[in-house]
Amino acid sequence: MLKDNCGLEFTAANQQAIDAFELTVEALYRVATDTGDHLKSVFEADPEMPMAHCLKGYFFMFMASGPLKQRAQKAHQDAMKYAKHATPRELAHIEALGLWANDQKASAIKIWDEILEQHPLDAVALRLGHFGHFYSGDAVAMRRVLESVYPSWNSSTPGYNFILGMKAFAFEECGDYADAEKFGRAGLELDPVDPWAIHAVAHIMEMQERRAEGVEWINAHKPNWQGANNFRYHVIWHLALMHWGLGDFERVLSIYDDELWDPSSDEYADLCNNAALLVRLEYMGINVGDRWQNLYEKVKERTDEHILLFADVHFAMMYAAMGDDARVHDIISNSPDVGGDLRRDVSGPICQAMLDFRKDNCQQAQKTLLDLRGRIIEIGGSHAQRDVFELLMIEASIKSGDFETARHMLVNRTRTSPDNGLNWKKLAGVLSEMGDGSAAEAETKAGKLLVA
Repeated sequence: MLKDNCGLEFTAANQQAIDAFELTVEALYRVATDTGDHLKSVFEADPEMPMAHCLKGYFFMFMASGPLKQRAQKAHQDAMKYAKHATPRELAHIEALGLWANDQKASAIKIWDEILEQHPLDAVALRLGHFGHFYSGDAVAMRRVLESVYPSWNSSTPGYNFILGMKAFAFEECGDYADAEKFGRAGLELDPVDPWAIHAVAHIMEMQERRAEGVEWINAHKPNWQGANNFRYHVIWHLALMHWGLGDFERVLSIYDDELWDPSSDEYADLCNNAALLVRLEYMGINVGDRWQNLYEKVKERTDEHILLFADVHFAMMYAAMGDDARVHDIISNSPDVGGDLRRDVSGPICQAMLDFRKDNCQQAQKTLLDLRGRIIEIGGSHAQRDVFELLMIEASIKSGDFETARHMLVNRTRTSPDNGLNWKKLAGVLSEMGDGSAAEAETKAGKLLVA
């Protein structure tokens, strides 16, 4: 058996293949544009390396695309074909790929966690588990796994800085902002080219209402994230979100058009970024023109993919914005077994609520979203990303004439985020509709906090 620099055993024809595999995993952590090139180098060194085929399948699944899921299934078959002498760890990875590629993500996550119990330095299992728990809305599991493996890592372990970046994100999603920021900054001191860690610290600043500082942070680290693959668009989305929170909507539209929108991209994450930002702009009364139409053209044939519930609800967001009832119903009803009860009970009703909202059935949209308020986390994504659904709850309350519920939600938001000028501005509008004399005070607070 040959080993990598962390002592993990691999079934491979030569050390060159393992060295190239390690470079591929490093590129994965850097979300680098040359990740695929490194993987090709693995196959050049050993076209029958089981973990190379497994990693290839993992990459296809990461992209959450229907056609690529079929290629992941083929990669799984190839991995099994060459797995005669594979180690138990490698066989577990191959099993996990097969489960994931056949719509059993929860079972795959369980296997990645089990691999880490025996092999805490398995960076592939760690990254995949991080991804899996994130898109299950389970921040506690993200943190638990990282804390369980962390004692086995140290500053001399290859990739240690990336572990700090993942800890930063997991701790942020659990609300432990102080420690999260320490981890993120410590990781970046070791290696500044870690877009995930840069983005994790940006999350902290967003959650703590440090938006002006967040703009500076993202811009200052641009040389270290702008070379990333499509993940760079998510960092740009955070930049736009900072400006949105500051009330600079012209700058948000400029970022959307000049930096965020990629006419050639069909990556689900890019589309979700775009849609969520447009909803936020409309929430503040901004006309977004034909931007929904451009998004819709990219997703109108993707109602039957169902790889991530998070992607499903954002695709439905785009269909609903264009008034396409049929496609919203398709994404709810196609392949009902994918996602199981969660799809039936959570993501499907969210999709319907967004259509109801666009069809001016706001009372029903409000009821559905409020009933699901405690379960929306289960579709995955971050707190910052899922906040768009609370904004829709508020707007549906306003449009249905239920100003009391809107006021209650906005008052709570001003209490938990007192430096968020948009909450104060929206509250001022609701109070004004209710004839409440404190509307002027809320408007004054908003004016002090917003830049425009």
